Amino acid sequence: MYFSKHNEKITYINHYSGLLEVKGEGALCREDTALWHESSRNWAKEYDTLSVTEGITGLGEGYLDAFLHIDCLILSRTVESAAAPPELLNRWRKRKVLIRGEYDTFAERFAEENGLDFLHSDIPLAEYDIEVAHEHDIVTLRFFQDGQPDIHFNCFTPGSSAGSYGGGEYANRLPKDFYIDCTVEKFADIFSERARGQILKNETLRRFLAISNERHGKRTAGKRMPEEQGKAAEKVENEKTGQ
Repeated sequence: MYFSKHNEKITYINHYSGLLEVKGEGALCREDTALWHESSRNWAKEYDTLSVTEGITGLGEGYLDAFLHIDCLILSRTVESAAAPPELLNRWRKRKVLIRGEYDTFAERFAEENGLDFLHSDIPLAEYDIEVAHEHDIVTLRFFQDGQPDIHFNCFTPGSSAGSYGGGEYANRLPKDFYIDCTVEKFADIFSERARGQILKNETLRRFLAISNERHGKRTAGKRMPEEQGKAAEKVENEKTGQ
């Protein structure tokens, strides 16, 4: 974990997977990237994904310049602005940087307006314990640019010696259109009771399913329209010719 010299409320949580999470409140500024106990000026190069978590409302001038090397920027739904100079955006477009977040939020608009790819962010679904196995499971709905979405299970169990951990990971693939006519209640039914209650209360999942189905309905209606117009024109022509 890193701590900002400029603002004691801003912290960075580093993950071995290359993910760096920034937590705090309000808008971030360039000075927030100066850290305590970090001697390297290029510390940000170690991470390929920057996740801006809930509570942060904006990324001010110069902040993103510290993260020139990221491949993915994840913006929570509380983020409402991000200052990105043309030079940075050009670099990101060349490197095909991916923007992630929820539908109908600033993240999606930011990607669209700046010619960057967008992908819905993964949705944490549940965490629960299986006491008989001394196991703790974390369940996530994951999305991919290329490939099917899946439900990922990260399972933690005690190791063979004190201080060590076992467990493992596995994933169940979903159809790409799994969301069609799916509600939170229907989605929760495929899980055990350990997870079901948490999923029923998951507002991020509820928003995703509602918006996805709304967009699917609009796409379907758009495809039907030319066909229906053709049938209407054919009917009018037949009436003219008496057929």
